[in-house]
Amino acid sequence: MEKQAAYTDIIVSALASGLTNVVTYTIDDLGTDITSLPENDEKTNIHAVGHGQGGRSALMRDVIKTHHMKQVKTLVTKLKAIPEGRGTMFDNTTIIYMPETGSGHHGPDTEAPMVIMSGKNSKLDIAGRYIRLPFHGTEGHKTLSNWYTTLLNTYGNPIKHYGDLDLTMQRNRLSQEGAIDQLML
Repeated sequence: MEKQAAYTDIIVSALASGLTNVVTYTIDDLGTDITSLPENDEKTNIHAVGHGQGGRSALMRDVIKTHHMKQVKTLVTKLKAIPEGRGTMFDNTTIIYMPETGSGHHGPDTEAPMVIMSGKNSKLDIAGRYIRLPFHGTEGHKTLSNWYTTLLNTYGNPIKHYGDLDLTMQRNRLSQEGAIDQLML
C-alpha cells in the first residue's frame, strides 16, 4: 500500500512540474500484496479474492475498491492544493477510475463502470452527474470506442469513430458510431 501512496506522489510531482500532462496509473494488479490491508485477516491475495476463495471475498473486493478510491481522493486533494492560473491544477484535470473488476473477475466484457472526476474547466458535461448508459446490445448502448471518440472530439480531434465497431450492435442494426451525446457540452 505504501508503494501506491508513493506512486500517487510521483504522479502529482510529474503533473505539477510539467513533466507530463497525461498519466495512466494502474493502482494494482494480481501481484499486488494486499495482506497489509487491516480487513484482510485471512491474508489472502487479489487473485484468490477474484475467484471467490476465502469466506470474505466480496468484502475484500469492496475493501480494495475503497482503498483505490482513497488513493484517487489523495490525488484530487493534492491537485486542488496546487495553484494554476486562476484556480488549481484540479480545475484543469480529468481523472478516470476504472475498477479492475468491471463486471466480475474473468467476467464478460459487457460492463465497464468508471468514475470520472473533472475540474471546473472540463469540456465534458459531467459535473455532479451519475450517468448510466443503456445495457449492451440495446438502443442507445455505447462502447469504450464511443468514450474514446467523445474524448477525442471534445479535446480537439473531431473524428467520426475511434476503434472497431461492436459486432453485436451491427447484427442488431443499432447505431454505435460517434461521440456520446449525453457527455458533450
